[in-house]
Amino acid sequence: MPYQFFSATGCTRCKMIKFFMDENNIAYEEQDIKSHGKEAFKVFYRENRPKIFRGKDGVEFPILFTGEKIFQGVGVILAFLMADDRLEGLVKTGTLTHGWINGLNICAKRLPDGKDFLCLLEFLKNQGLMIQLEADGRNFLLLETILKEKLINRLVFYLRGPAHLYEKITGMALDEDELNQSLSLLNSCFEYRIILPVSAFIRKNGKADYLSPGEAAMAAELVEKATGSKKHPFFIEPVVPQDKLNIAPLPPPAFFKYRTQCRRHMVLSEIVKA
Repeated sequence: MPYQFFSATGCTRCKMIKFFMDENNIAYEEQDIKSHGKEAFKVFYRENRPKIFRGKDGVEFPILFTGEKIFQGVGVILAFLMADDRLEGLVKTGTLTHGWINGLNICAKRLPDGKDFLCLLEFLKNQGLMIQLEADGRNFLLLETILKEKLINRLVFYLRGPAHLYEKITGMALDEDELNQSLSLLNSCFEYRIILPVSAFIRKNGKADYLSPGEAAMAAELVEKATGSKKHPFFIEPVVPQDKLNIAPLPPPAFFKYRTQCRRHMVLSEIVKA
């Protein structure tokens, strides 16, 4: 049975998916929601509304339905068509428009072989999209290749804290050497920013707590040492804690101490406004 493909007249990203499926002889049945497929999409939307992403401009197109799963957005659909589930978690429905694409990250899991991810980036770039990538220190060799081959236009580096806290904060350990190597690559990025999320996590004593200002400063110091510079676009981001942690959000004035501590090593540190 061919895939069901919901597109919209004039949608450039829909044309990208159609081009890829035609080039690779992938059978699909197109439903243009602005013409002959309008009623079909209404029915599909009613039946699957909780699973369909709506951004500030409405429903994100294109949408691909396999008969079992829904894939939405050009990046997510291409990841499935190119690599089945091998890129699961690394590509999400993007929120950027006007020629940009995001939702692409190399943080979610280890990629011993990043060929599938590189093929995805190459295709998106060749189609004329400007790419924003997220990283957090993992998959250093893949990030190095991506930057060397100039496959992205912007890098957002999520510095979770000092390396020894990564496992507590993210659930996955990260060796400090790999974090340093990844940070050192920032010197080669033409557009990037570093974001330090002030997250809550469970400490060794079993109690929920936030990354402290001192630990944030330790992370900022890592950037300074890895790059040899104090002048990076560095942003401290408040994070709403998970309900299960049963801990109150930090009040806005608390973040001034984080900024003061981080500016010892990152002089351009600023607080992200909620």
